[in-house]
Amino acid sequence: MAHSLKYQIGESVRTIEAEVGKLLDLAATLREAGDEEMAAAVSTQANKLLEAAVALRIAMSG
Repeated sequence: MAHSLKYQIGESVRTIEAEVGKLLDLAATLREAGDEEMAAAVSTQANKLLEAAVALRIAMSG
């Protein structure tokens, strides 16, 4: 059971990381389009998601 839960968490973390990459690409596109405010908001939220993914990886390793 614990192995299955760790696997599910690991899969979720990988999904989060992939989505963070997409969000950061979107932020870059927004910057290029001149929407700095929205780009900053997207970047901030993407970084929060990345921090959560890192925290989950640390929790799983301990």
